[in-house]
Amino acid sequence: MSIKVLIVDDHGLFRQGLEMLLMAQLSCSTVLHAATGQEALDYQAQDQDIDLVLLDYNLGADHGLDILQKLKKCDPALPVAMVSGRDEPQVILSALGSGASGFVPKSLAPEDIVFAIQQVIEGGIYVPSSLLDTNPRTTPVEDTQSIQKQLQHLADIARRVIREKNLDICDQADVESEMTSTLNRLVRELQEDRDYLELLAFQDDLTGVANRRLFDERLDQALRNSRRNCTFISLIYLDLDHFKRINDTLGHPAGDALLKKVAQRLVTSVREVDTVARLGGDEFTVILVDVDSIDGLEGHLTRLRNTIKQVITLENGKQCTPSVSIGAALSDGDETAESLMKRADNALYQVKEHGRDHFRIAPINQ
Repeated sequence: MSIKVLIVDDHGLFRQGLEMLLMAQLSCSTVLHAATGQEALDYQAQDQDIDLVLLDYNLGADHGLDILQKLKKCDPALPVAMVSGRDEPQVILSALGSGASGFVPKSLAPEDIVFAIQQVIEGGIYVPSSLLDTNPRTTPVEDTQSIQKQLQHLADIARRVIREKNLDICDQADVESEMTSTLNRLVRELQEDRDYLELLAFQDDLTGVANRRLFDERLDQALRNSRRNCTFISLIYLDLDHFKRINDTLGHPAGDALLKKVAQRLVTSVREVDTVARLGGDEFTVILVDVDSIDGLEGHLTRLRNTIKQVITLENGKQCTPSVSIGAALSDGDETAESLMKRADNALYQVKEHGRDHFRIAPINQ
């Protein structure tokens, strides 16, 4: 198979791994590498024989959707598959709506990535199965079948565009109009379930704050922005003290009510740009962006701790005064998410070792 592929991603190791996969499994003749959107556009200007572009959704300073639109403007028939670590419905839909021939999550197994790329090469439109996962309580079987039919229709149209590159302007405009109309219908149907899918994908079922999946994404984003903008962020770990005792003495419904109230207090104690997440059990975390100093962080943690310690009236009418152990780590973004999480967790451990009901901050150089 004589195929020339352009991989556009700012992570060199990922590009190399994907190239090895393409060479081994699809026998691609040439694999070009671009680390930025501009490099990708330069390749397109220099080489008109590119058969497929694999484009990262996030490109550092560039945005994958912007580069996608520029690539498609120069060559509407060029198959461009968006590749991303994200796979939430609105991201997938935005890529398809901007002209992508497919959306390939980086979390797929190697054989599934190969299958997705093969489908795009053959003129189809690849959509991850997660986008078609339905809730039987809210989405009838007929709706799922309708979505699949429309995706197949889009794939058929895409094959026509690729096969008939010599269409005259009038015919090509008709095909593009048909693709747009079909895609718009598909987007409308999928967005009817978007609220449910977002809730399932990103929010903690009990408290409504971010879950672990969204927390991981927000932390990576905060670290990138911190490095780029030369600002500080703080990761805060919070554990309710003796939460098991509350469950055992007052019952699990009372424990759930306490978790909900603590989550509400955390949300009202931070800005909209910050993130509150529940990692499980009584473990909460907060990502603070644009932290000005350790002194400012200490003041924030003091207020946070005092807010949580206010008396809570539970659903059974009983009252409790929760206390919390807090570990925080300050960062300038020049570390991995794993490193920052470990430092915050160590700070939390030290608080627990010294009697709980307090906080500790791990500075940048610790």
